[in-house]
Amino acid sequence: MAGGAYAGTAAGQLGLYTEKAAQAAAALPAPVAARMQAGIKTAASGQPETAGKEKLKFDFVSKYERRDYIAKASLWVPEAELNTAALDFRQTPFKRPWYQPEELVDCKYIPMAAAYAEGKPNGATPKFKCEDAKGRKLKVKYGLEDGEVYTEVAATWIMTAIGAYADKMYPVRLNCPDCPSDPFESEEDRGGWANGAKVAVEDKLAERIENHENSGIGFDEYFRIENRVEAEALIGLAHFLKNGDNKAANQALGCLSKDMVRDPADGKVKCLKPIVYLQDTGMAFGAPGVFSFGKGKMNFDAWADSRVWDDAAECRLYMKTHITCSSLQAVDYSGRDQHQIGEKARQLLVRRLSLLSRAQLTDIFTAARAPEREPRHSAQDWADLFLRKVAELRDPAGPGNSGTFTCPYDIVPRNSADLSQSFTGETGYYDTCYPDGTQYNPYGH
Repeated sequence: MAGGAYAGTAAGQLGLYTEKAAQAAAALPAPVAARMQAGIKTAASGQPETAGKEKLKFDFVSKYERRDYIAKASLWVPEAELNTAALDFRQTPFKRPWYQPEELVDCKYIPMAAAYAEGKPNGATPKFKCEDAKGRKLKVKYGLEDGEVYTEVAATWIMTAIGAYADKMYPVRLNCPDCPSDPFESEEDRGGWANGAKVAVEDKLAERIENHENSGIGFDEYFRIENRVEAEALIGLAHFLKNGDNKAANQALGCLSKDMVRDPADGKVKCLKPIVYLQDTGMAFGAPGVFSFGKGKMNFDAWADSRVWDDAAECRLYMKTHITCSSLQAVDYSGRDQHQIGEKARQLLVRRLSLLSRAQLTDIFTAARAPEREPRHSAQDWADLFLRKVAELRDPAGPGNSGTFTCPYDIVPRNSADLSQSFTGETGYYDTCYPDGTQYNPYGH
């Protein structure tokens, strides 16, 4: 699949509904599935109820609809649809990319009041929006002192290559003659932007499915996902990358545009094939923790010192949380140890991560500008560190023992957590939060 890691049907486009789309609809809850089947037939007959005729967007769904979508969600592109070896990361891993690495992009500033409902973006990473020459509204992250500009490029390119759903991030240079010098801080000096500045531009993969603003999906809700192996493998990937800022809003339950349809029965937009993915991976490739500060983002020495395993014999992965609102705490609502991975998921993750060659990884870390990040190490050094961590995941008992080692469980069961033991990889059993920041106890929720 040259030029991109994704392949798929055109189900959801007018006149192109297929048996695969019907099967996807049948996997949804019965009342929704019945209406979706009707919609498929309607679209096939030429009625304008598909994404091919309009840009569809979701209204907020009920908590019950959201749970149904979570249950049926896909988290990984099927391996048979990947051709990772053919990807050339001196360009991009994306099919139909907007830009090439370090391309000079011209953009027109969108004032904060027009770009954001609350007048300013959330989060601490400097960002703003502008419009390119083709009319595309861009989300721009800037400020090379903030490691997120490096980290999100590397993480999304790796995830795309191995078939984990991810947004598209482009490392480009930005010309914006009417932008302020530092839009995140002040809009007073319009025209002060340093043209040619290195930034990362985001192209969102999917439309989010939410029951309220920024509901996202926390790792502590992955117990609702029916495909347990895929769910454990994606949690394992978050551990591997040290994705420390993993509050629910930073993960997405979403739908690709090709899988969105309008239900002719009630006029609502529905999704034939929901997906779950890591959407904000800005704190990764380091040693995330409450007091890690810059060490949590694209920090070679910190990532090198941050081990893969907390307890290899129990297949418990190591992760410090960044904030008390982390969704990756010790235990989820079903009593599973969130840091433990089953053998099937471990094998899936090792197999996917091993698809990338040293040369490809070198190109990825070069494109992400990792060698420019302090402490400075070459892209080859970054590639070798990545491969050492893959080897550690593959051979928990040491080199040459992968054929004899297996995790205690094929799939981690409910109530696997031993509440009497002390974990070293997190901050506590109950330090997790609602989106508004208030805390709850998973066992009382």
